[in-house]
Amino acid sequence: MSGYQLRPANENDIEFITEVIIAAEKGNSDILGFSTLFNLSESEVKDAIGAMLNEEIDYCEFSISSFYIVTENEIPVAAFGGWIEAMPGEMPSKLLKSNLLGYTLKKENLAFLKTKSDIIKDILIEREEGTLQLEYLYVNDKHRGKGLPTLLINALVERAKITNPALKKIQVQTFRNNENAVKVYLKNGFEITKVAASQHPKIFNY
Repeated sequence: MSGYQLRPANENDIEFITEVIIAAEKGNSDILGFSTLFNLSESEVKDAIGAMLNEEIDYCEFSISSFYIVTENEIPVAAFGGWIEAMPGEMPSKLLKSNLLGYTLKKENLAFLKTKSDIIKDILIEREEGTLQLEYLYVNDKHRGKGLPTLLINALVERAKITNPALKKIQVQTFRNNENAVKVYLKNGFEITKVAASQHPKIFNY
């Protein structure tokens, strides 16, 4: 892949990774779940994600150490995060994420989320212990169609195998209407094994 370089993310990439998480969260929509579920502006979401990444907590979706980045001429153009869920001695990622949110966000934002729990509870899928979890794939529009997702997936898988030679399963979660992401995963050998749906009439607002 001439012109592209692959490397682990570092603390200098926090601004880019923040943009990656926001873009991946939006998918094919203009709705940013962090904004609607926590009653935050997009600017406030950026600040919160940046603060969580700065905490350098491993093994969850807000870990700088989870991400690989593709650059062109030293400029980041793509990224993907991945970690092994609930490594021995580590908490599940949902607890790590909850702790980060609780530490970073204001009480009123966390209270606002509780008022929306009935809307999202049906689409929460548990992550399996010992699996490689992939989260937040992003490729800049100008660099799509160049095989960068495959490059990132392979790098994350190889790193995970070094960390856990007994690795047997890789999981990724995405919204079904994010058709581009679904195509990428199917092309790379993933299979749809579970579908969760919410019947709440306001789900598409969040």
